[in-house]
Amino acid sequence: MSNNEEVLLPTRDFLRQLIGQTKVKTTELKSVLRARGVFTGSEQKEVTGPILIKTGLSPFEYIDLRESYRTKEESPKSKTRTITWDSETNLIESIPHTIDYETLLNDQFGVFSISSLSDFTVLDDNPNHVYMDFEIDRRDPVKNWGENSATHSGRVEIRKSDDGKTLSISLSHTAPETMEFGNKVSNSLIKHFKSEGHIKHDSDIRIIRYSDFTNENRVLFLNDLTQNAKYSMLTFTDTRDIHFSPDHNVPNPPTNIAWMKDKIEDMKMKGQGLHSTFFVSDTSIHPFVKLFGVQCDYRFENEICSGTCRILFEFSGKEDPSSGELTLNLSMPKMETNEEGLSRAAINKRIMESLERYKMEAYEKHRIKQP
Repeated sequence: MSNNEEVLLPTRDFLRQLIGQTKVKTTELKSVLRARGVFTGSEQKEVTGPILIKTGLSPFEYIDLRESYRTKEESPKSKTRTITWDSETNLIESIPHTIDYETLLNDQFGVFSISSLSDFTVLDDNPNHVYMDFEIDRRDPVKNWGENSATHSGRVEIRKSDDGKTLSISLSHTAPETMEFGNKVSNSLIKHFKSEGHIKHDSDIRIIRYSDFTNENRVLFLNDLTQNAKYSMLTFTDTRDIHFSPDHNVPNPPTNIAWMKDKIEDMKMKGQGLHSTFFVSDTSIHPFVKLFGVQCDYRFENEICSGTCRILFEFSGKEDPSSGELTLNLSMPKMETNEEGLSRAAINKRIMESLERYKMEAYEKHRIKQP
């Protein structure tokens, strides 16, 4: 907290509502109490919460809790799509001169509004690599303390491959509304490109989906992407979580996982060194396992900044992960050096961007090849 920052501390019912938010975890409340030298027999909010409500929070405690809350809300996520490009025109010249963004937002109830929006701009002086940043305000007066108003950022980034045959569209978002808006902008641009002859009318967007891989190749893809990401500013350090289930449609599983049959529908393993467990290292079981997601720890470093972070690589579907699209979700960034004083959001964006190139290479390497 800076010396000049004014803080309005929540008390009583407002503090109760803040502590009750799902993004405020029991471990964070425990840490506040332990820093005071207070230890409780239970870590549940029902025990720690009333203590903090009665005693209140110091400005420093509230700032730490608030920033943790915001970090969870604003953790950047990214998805990538590709489509065939069929034109010699460079990308920046192919962008329409005007786009009706308010119509794309299409909010009939006045909950969302575009608070910031940039024009499409070339990146690194490359006319075939463009991006557009935006922010959306979300208002919800019926929500509790800390949630009645929030601003979320997003980016639509488009790049034409070096051979000029493929368009890669990266959608970065921090909330469902920014993902939905970025998706609408992307679809509007593709419709425009098709009408102008830059993309053939029968070309379809390719999305990195769960169903693009066999069980075995999905494990290989996620292992390759999480542990061997070339060109990025990341160095793999550990696997923390694995989300998987046995594939009951594949008969005769090996004896070491036969116990899962008809018993396990969905399993999440948490710990350390999970990439060395037999679920990952024993290739004989890969055809019999549906791997939905992997969360890993990394060091990041370039000439500007360094630190650590955690990234979740997950095929996430609304109801069924097996219908999901690959999503990358960055969390727990911790800075060690920051030579240019970049914001957390700017550093997060650089980390995610550095993964894009190898993500597509690994996808092409391991996906099911169409005849």
